[in-house]
Amino acid sequence: MQIRGETMIFTNEKGGYSTTISNKNQDGTYDNMYIAVNFKKDVMVENKTKIDITNGFLSFYKTREGLPKLKIVVMDFEIKGNTETKQEEVNNFEISQDDDLPF
Repeated sequence: MQIRGETMIFTNEKGGYSTTISNKNQDGTYDNMYIAVNFKKDVMVENKTKIDITNGFLSFYKTREGLPKLKIVVMDFEIKGNTETKQEEVNNFEISQDDDLPF
């Protein structure tokens, strides 16, 4: 599945990357799910950087316990300007299914 659009990238203390998807509750609070993000080799992104994914795809990896977890593989992207955003604006990407696999 191809992924394109804007999202915010978070960096952890080990140098790993993630983003979130959110679900707004009736009381106005949000539930978040973190999704791992992989970039091409030697690409470094600072914590809380907003990017526009121009070429990416959805994949998965297995945890040490053997459980599958989603990840987004970013092949090409552009860094966006202001990182001060509302929760509703953090993720705005689309997922489309193509017959052409990127690998």
